[in-house]
Amino acid sequence: MERYEIRWSEEFECLCGDCPQTCCRGWIIPLEDDDIIRLKKTKGKLGAALFFATAGYTRAKFNTGSGKCPFHDKDGLCRLQKEKGHEFIPWTCQSFPRFYRNYGYFEESCLDLSCIGAAKIFLRNLWNTETVKTEGEARTELCATNDDLQYLQFLKEIRSEIIEMTEKVFTGEYSFGESTKLKDCGRFTDALFSFAVRLQDVSAAGNEQELYRIRFSDMTGAEKDALQTKSSFPLPPSAFSRMLSSSLYHPKLRTVNPELYDMLIKAKAMMSRRMNWDDEVRAFFDADPDFLETLGSYLSYYIYQYLMRAYETYSFRRQIGLGIVHTGMIFLLAMVKAQEGKLTEDVIARIIASYNRRAYFNDGIQDDMYRIFEEMMQSEE
Repeated sequence: MERYEIRWSEEFECLCGDCPQTCCRGWIIPLEDDDIIRLKKTKGKLGAALFFATAGYTRAKFNTGSGKCPFHDKDGLCRLQKEKGHEFIPWTCQSFPRFYRNYGYFEESCLDLSCIGAAKIFLRNLWNTETVKTEGEARTELCATNDDLQYLQFLKEIRSEIIEMTEKVFTGEYSFGESTKLKDCGRFTDALFSFAVRLQDVSAAGNEQELYRIRFSDMTGAEKDALQTKSSFPLPPSAFSRMLSSSLYHPKLRTVNPELYDMLIKAKAMMSRRMNWDDEVRAFFDADPDFLETLGSYLSYYIYQYLMRAYETYSFRRQIGLGIVHTGMIFLLAMVKAQEGKLTEDVIARIIASYNRRAYFNDGIQDDMYRIFEEMMQSEE
């Protein structure tokens, strides 16, 4: 099978005990069938600890309370790995932060930005979605039941087109004719969501031939003047306020994800005070104009990772809408941190990693945030 990996994945090295946001804390660790078979063979004190950690292997997971994994030692290292080696630990732990998607015809992998080490590498490789091709067995099971190769190739083509245009707009190479680059980026996200709406409507109508003729260039070319600005980038304060009160926030975060908890509390306070939103947004980007490209690259990388989920779900609106939402939330949290000092690589990486690990792996949170976004877009039509 052809396997494609983001080139800069090769730079990743686990920070181990020096990691400030360890992956051994803050979420449930699922166990595959092969993991359980391997773990059950363990004898002695470690075998007993594994037995109790899984309630006698009646739970296919560690860390059900999303606190700290029971095998995360005081030195910040994994007790299982120290005693038995890397091949012994669960597949989830072995592969993290590598993100695999097996489409049957090929497999893709990249680094998930919920890892702070991966987030730092991403920040040093903005706009780089170049891949390395290898041949070999797939490392994961199929992620979809769809076997329509023409549709799969179509998704790859429009993904490449979106990524290319995202870079052109956020770097200022392409303009919608707005007064500032920031407003051009707003028009771009409007065009992007309009494109998603068109794809989903045509797909739902079952018109395959028309679907395959649709291109993102339609929304950024001759038809761009017909687009209405809906303020989807950055999101308006009313949408941000609702998202901060959604299931994204939970008092338990104070324990399991303290960095994000602190940022969300401060974001809530910021959004509750009287302020001239447009002026504050402009002031933020005037002080740090390069951050606009960071946000654009973050959106681009999200599209690379998640647009292909439409291969199974045909959920163009949801996948692209959530990309706009998550990019907006990274911006909001950056505004919070900018009030405390300079947005260094370390600070931005912490924002991205702590936010991603909360917002990207919980369907309930994704549902809440997407619903708020859809309601906002529909109210402005």
